[in-house]
Amino acid sequence: RGQPLLALVAALLFAGCSDPEPEADVAPPEEEGVVTLSEAQIASAGLRWEPVTRSDVRQTVRVPGSVDAPDTARAVVGSILEGRVARIRVLPGDRVRAGQTLVEIHGHELFDAQAAFASAEAGVEVARDAAGRGERLYEAGAIALEELQQRRASLTRAEAEVARAGEMVEHLHPTADGNASAVAPVAGTVFSVEVATGEVVLPGTPLVHMGTTDQLWVTAFVPEGTSASLERGDEVAVRFRTAPGVEARARLVQIGQYVNPDNRSVEMRFEILDPSPAIRVGSFATVLLNTTSTVQGVELPEAAVVRLGDGDAVFVSLGGGRFEPRMVSALPLGDGRLAVEGLEAGTDVVV
Repeated sequence: RGQPLLALVAALLFAGCSDPEPEADVAPPEEEGVVTLSEAQIASAGLRWEPVTRSDVRQTVRVPGSVDAPDTARAVVGSILEGRVARIRVLPGDRVRAGQTLVEIHGHELFDAQAAFASAEAGVEVARDAAGRGERLYEAGAIALEELQQRRASLTRAEAEVARAGEMVEHLHPTADGNASAVAPVAGTVFSVEVATGEVVLPGTPLVHMGTTDQLWVTAFVPEGTSASLERGDEVAVRFRTAPGVEARARLVQIGQYVNPDNRSVEMRFEILDPSPAIRVGSFATVLLNTTSTVQGVELPEAAVVRLGDGDAVFVSLGGGRFEPRMVSALPLGDGRLAVEGLEAGTDVVV
């Protein structure tokens, strides 16, 4: 805290050790506990001070969180057959379109489905020929209507079997290499790949986690006491470790109804409004929450407060180039600001 001002403290404490100024600008003798500087020394140190005002300063709580896609926008693509992973077509971070192949799987079920489809197609040809002959025989009076209807029914069943077998093959999304494919159900981004080439998988084995990044949430665990002051729809500011220069607005969309007994926190989710492309799923975030808790004091930048001994202090201007350290109590507010108690309104504080 107050790194720039530490240099100022050194300048104040050791001002008397510097080369003497010209006689016209010699600093007057120092009082006990007060550092006196000439105009030239003040200008050289770049000192600036301003009168402060006291007010109710609202505290800001900084809560760690993580960026994720909403649950409704996430998808787990699983294997639909037993087999061996033949090829992985995507990497985490890839953007994919709906229906794009993600993983190829080599398994006997595809061969069985293709064989069943070929058999069904052959069967429908036989049934179609039989139904055609039946039409001609019925017109010639060679068979009864009941026989013709049976042939028609056989053709209908054969066509239904072709459709069923065809859907089974299509469901496996065969490739030109004879492998089945796991495809993206929607357009989005690949978050993770859960298998490796050569791995044996079963029906339901997770292969890829993906989702849309057009809408992003920040999940944060808010301290129990702070959570009581928040309501759905409240807007907050969010900062991101992977995008230091980005601060986004977010809206509280979900409040957990359970207090975690380990850390006395409540899980909350904030929807990021107009997310920047620099914000990535899985990155760490910091949620800045303006609470209803306030302190009566002065709001100052962190650089205005220095650590002296076991306490915090600011330097106040007494006029005439005279400066005095004043011990205060400082409370972090976030955003590089502090709430400072121990100063009267109108006090000129070096900022």
